[in-house]
Amino acid sequence: MLGATTEAPISAVTVYSDRARVVRTATLTVSGTQRVELPRLPELVDPDSIRVEAQGAEVSSVDVRPASAPPFPQDEAKKLLGALDKLDDDLARVTAERAAVELQLAALRRVQPVVPEGDVTPASPTAPATWSASASFLVDTAAKLEARILELEDRQLSLKDARAKRLEEASRLGERPRQPGIEVAVTLSGTGPTKLQLSYLVPERVRWYPRYELQLQPEKQRVQVAFSGRVTQDTGEDWEHAKLTLSTALPSSATSLPRFSTWKLGNLERFIPEPRRLEESPSEPPPLPPRTTEPDLELELRKQLLARAGRPLPSEPPRPAPSSPPASSTAQARAPAQRQSPPSSNAAPGARDSTIIGTVIDAQSRQPVPDVVVTATSPNLQGEQTVVTDAQGQYRIPFLPPGVYTLRFEKEQFRPYARADVQLRLNRTIRVNVELLPEDLGEVVEITGTPPTIDVGSTSTGVNVSDEFIGRTGRARTNAWSGAPSSYEAPEPVVDSYVGLSPPPGWLPPQLASDLPASLAGGYDLAFTAPRLETVRSGQGERTVPLLIESWPVQVERHVFPALAGDAYLVAQLESPSRTVLPGGQASLFVGGDPAGSADLKLVVPGEPFTLPLGVDPAVRTARNVKLVQSKDGLISKDDINTYEVTLEVPNPYPFPMPVRVVDQWPLNRDGQVVVKLVSTTPAARQDEKTGELQWDLVVPPSSKSTVSFQYSLRRPQHWRLSQSP
Repeated sequence: MLGATTEAPISAVTVYSDRARVVRTATLTVSGTQRVELPRLPELVDPDSIRVEAQGAEVSSVDVRPASAPPFPQDEAKKLLGALDKLDDDLARVTAERAAVELQLAALRRVQPVVPEGDVTPASPTAPATWSASASFLVDTAAKLEARILELEDRQLSLKDARAKRLEEASRLGERPRQPGIEVAVTLSGTGPTKLQLSYLVPERVRWYPRYELQLQPEKQRVQVAFSGRVTQDTGEDWEHAKLTLSTALPSSATSLPRFSTWKLGNLERFIPEPRRLEESPSEPPPLPPRTTEPDLELELRKQLLARAGRPLPSEPPRPAPSSPPASSTAQARAPAQRQSPPSSNAAPGARDSTIIGTVIDAQSRQPVPDVVVTATSPNLQGEQTVVTDAQGQYRIPFLPPGVYTLRFEKEQFRPYARADVQLRLNRTIRVNVELLPEDLGEVVEITGTPPTIDVGSTSTGVNVSDEFIGRTGRARTNAWSGAPSSYEAPEPVVDSYVGLSPPPGWLPPQLASDLPASLAGGYDLAFTAPRLETVRSGQGERTVPLLIESWPVQVERHVFPALAGDAYLVAQLESPSRTVLPGGQASLFVGGDPAGSADLKLVVPGEPFTLPLGVDPAVRTARNVKLVQSKDGLISKDDINTYEVTLEVPNPYPFPMPVRVVDQWPLNRDGQVVVKLVSTTPAARQDEKTGELQWDLVVPPSSKSTVSFQYSLRRPQHWRLSQSP
């Protein structure tokens, strides 16, 4: 049997309400019996749902096994960090030497001969006779310095190139996947081209929601319906150029036929009490002492590699710890990297945990320089902090708050040196190595170094680990939607004598949210396939996938309620001309190109009449005017009679007739003391005696307006004050 590895990109995905079925397709040539290793699947995949089909060959066997994450190469990571440290030191040394040579060259170029006054003796070094020798010396020395600068420049470029390659390796090594997965191996038998399909179910971290955009076209009396699906997934694999189908089905649902249970009737003649044994539960064992968590060396190495490469640490699901470590163990774990003396009392806890270290050497002799005064200043540091190098030329400035620092290095017989713009972050240790130039070069100048592009030297977060920590523990995966941890184990064979369609004992139907497609579809099994190949990346947010665009004829009318609002509400009466059932969902409403609001649509069945709210028509504004006429009636006991005349105006700004339903109301009385009577309506309106509602159905002419009115009278005893209640 021959072993082979093949590529099987994702070719089709069916997204359900809360899960997805993924299909991978591979094309290969089989000769005899061949074992094919398929790409590793994410840990979220349901192993029982894996299915393999082949066209052109016979599938002899399918092996499904859990695969742990590949071991992290800790030795390689340590060597890479050490190589980066060496490159940084070499680059800093070459940069400092180049700066020193450039200073020497500049000093030589400033040398100019001066003609002395009076008699000049031949032995005088400034005599004209010695100018030729002096000029030759200056020219030769300057040529050597220029050649040295070119050598240092080439060396600097070479080091930068090597450092860039190392940083690429650090980025690649730091982002290596840590998550385990599932490996699938297929044994095929046949000869010739073969098309292999691998399908599996991802039971979580997948969602899609229906979405509509309804645009009313008033001139055409049509509604353009754009139906799409909002898809999100965080399964750990990208769906690249796949055939995407959005479904409202529930693949996990199961049904069974109803079955009667036997009724038994009887009579209990006598009852004999029987003693029962008291069940005693054993006491729980004492709790185990808390386990201390050891530092994760792999995570620390990955952090350092990605920090060098300037890349953020990729987010990973949290790994459960056996128990939270006590404060004492945490303090012991951080003890080797703690400061040597307590910080000042006015510093906030954890605010002064950064350190600057380094080595000072002689630029000519390459020997360490002791007793160099190193001074650190920063706007975030009160005053300045000074230390002295030891016999090996090493210095250490602890207890520094994060900020931008300037380091000064001073010692007799050496030129002063200053390094500015040293970036120091919280809980970091950076290395700044320095080479001092002797002062016997002539002119006394101050050398100012430029800061490196990244932190020079190694970094530390206050955790020391040893090489003995190489064991790895099993990790439980976490359900991102429910937060419940679970672990993957190889499925064991289960033998059951009963085979049928009924669910297993204890099965409960899935509880789905009301806004998921399975709930909005009303029990219909609907599937919508995207018209083109789509790409949905894992953890990259929501992707809107267009599914259907149709134009429906519609009868649109405006409903106006002048007593409550001056707006005109668009209402469409239609029968669904679509050939497919559409699930409910949220809809964005537009009138022409202007947004008009939003609505929640219910299930839409072909041919079913329904009312579609389309929001507010901002072009139509109604007016309501009320006119009051007051009089008295009666000889002995006077009654007040008020007659109200209400006029309603509806304009039509469009160049076509506009159907409008006008709704208003007259007041009602229930106690019999106040008599309310509807006098007239112009034109005649539909009346509801129980609610006092009036309705007019009008057709307003183009670019004109229509007026309706009604009158009602109100009789009450004289000087009675009226009040209104809903």
